[in-house]
Amino acid sequence: MPWQGHTLIEHIVAQLQAVSDDVLVITGREKRYLELLDVPIFADEIANIGPMGGLYTGLKHARHEYSLVVACDMPLLDRAVIDLLTSELDSSVRAVVPEVQAHRVPTLAIYHKECLFAIERLVSQECTSIQALLDSVPIKIVAETKLRTVDPTLRSFTNINTLADWEKLC
Repeated sequence: MPWQGHTLIEHIVAQLQAVSDDVLVITGREKRYLELLDVPIFADEIANIGPMGGLYTGLKHARHEYSLVVACDMPLLDRAVIDLLTSELDSSVRAVVPEVQAHRVPTLAIYHKECLFAIERLVSQECTSIQALLDSVPIKIVAETKLRTVDPTLRSFTNINTLADWEKLC
């Protein structure tokens, strides 16, 4: 999708490159965006399990112990939210997860590589829910009130799921 003179995926990758030297794109079962992006691109290593497959593949290929995971449809991500999530990291947790409207947001969160083992265990039990993953590892929740101190309208959590969403934001 076009976004501010580029594509949506190019915009999000550029935002993340300003934060990290290890930006990866996970594309599902087929590698896409090769002609658009100058970052490593990986297809899901465990097919047909939805976002859990992307999370698994990303963590497996990440160079760092902790990884910021961002859905490809969240173009209004604010650096202050990333900084807040990062500031909440400590060695006792395997994920730092925002909570918005009483729901955990696993698609804009930080995960530790040790989550790979929990994902493998859950998938072996035919469970592919990222929420189940969050229930199975030590996590730190970042409350909506705290998120609003750096992103008062929670714009960072806006995602584009439909053409109407995209038209509204453009």
